[in-house]
Amino acid sequence: MQNQKTKLPSAIPLLLVYALFFMWGFIWNLFNVLAAFFQETFELSNTETSLGTSLSFLAFFLMSYPAKLIINKVGTQKAISLGAFITALGLLVFIPASFLINYPVFLAGLFILFCGVTVLQTVCNPYIGVLGDIKNRAARINFAQGIGAIGAALTAPLGGWFILQLFSHNIFGGIKVFYLISAGIFLLLAVMVRVTNMPANPVDIKKEQKDPHNKKGAFKYPHFVIGFIIMFVYMGAEAILYQLMTPYFKEIGGISTSEAVKFSAFIFYGLMIGRLLGAWVMTRIKPSYILGVFAMIAALLVISSMITGGKAGIYSITGIGFFISIMFASIFSLATTELGQYTNQASSFLIMGISGGFFIPLLFGTVADSFDLRTSLIVVVIPLLLTSLYGFTFNLLLKKTIKHSK
Repeated sequence: MQNQKTKLPSAIPLLLVYALFFMWGFIWNLFNVLAAFFQETFELSNTETSLGTSLSFLAFFLMSYPAKLIINKVGTQKAISLGAFITALGLLVFIPASFLINYPVFLAGLFILFCGVTVLQTVCNPYIGVLGDIKNRAARINFAQGIGAIGAALTAPLGGWFILQLFSHNIFGGIKVFYLISAGIFLLLAVMVRVTNMPANPVDIKKEQKDPHNKKGAFKYPHFVIGFIIMFVYMGAEAILYQLMTPYFKEIGGISTSEAVKFSAFIFYGLMIGRLLGAWVMTRIKPSYILGVFAMIAALLVISSMITGGKAGIYSITGIGFFISIMFASIFSLATTELGQYTNQASSFLIMGISGGFFIPLLFGTVADSFDLRTSLIVVVIPLLLTSLYGFTFNLLLKKTIKHSK
């Protein structure tokens, strides 16, 4: 009975953090649902339309380090509440933007929104790891990402139905109502987190706890440094797979845009299933080994698509969603292992690594313009092979970290 009582208080904090993962997964692609409507309404070029995606990655790049400073200043619980509040504020900006019918104001709201999500990502990913058994830390992070993937999978059918169909006669009115509801949920979560007795986070640091002999912080540790580089290049490869598969499928398969979109959806289905199943697998197999094997399989699938083309090439790529599903959570979990008081610092830089989703696709586009889409997939293959190598060599890197700590 006593054991049950000690476990019960952590259930509500865990559910609140999972709810935040779901909600930021849900709003992540919400702007993309409106992209075609905005392009037509405001007569935007493709470049102007893509600013929405670019700004989200820019927020991760600019806000991740300030997020670390916020967490160190106010602690985990207040930082989670503040991140949810900033996200709600960004969502609320869409209401005056809808009254004004002004695209730059929408973009301003989107940037504020993703600044809030950056704070939440920076604080919640490591915190979910301490809300339970340390052995299943990677599994909990992966399960939380799976919940976020469920939220992302519901964005188009629920958000698109509500705004574009239910309010088809007044889409800007639909935006006002939907974004107000979404902001209200984030504000409610911000208040609930603030008033709930959340477990202390052992990595919250006080000024006197800093090691005066370590000027490099988390960058002193090899497994984090390599993990940060891997996160950056991997997120670039993932962004390419998400954003650019429709034209690739059209090129190699000779199919219509609508067919290509349908095939692209299978990547996201695999992503959702893989994250939820991966959380269970990680409780039984070392996350580093799973990362190494899955990244290798993903690289081989891309290579197979490059070689075969046609429908076979399309099927190879659509199967990749399942195998890349565990990579963000696995890289994050491995790179922040055994860092103690530098965990928050490491977390902020790993979230900054998401900005690879802005920079690496630029390289992909340059190669595609010089050659073709099929050849340019080498820009995806190389990060996947490097990710696989990180998984297989992680234990050696961790030994170096432990040696440095002594």
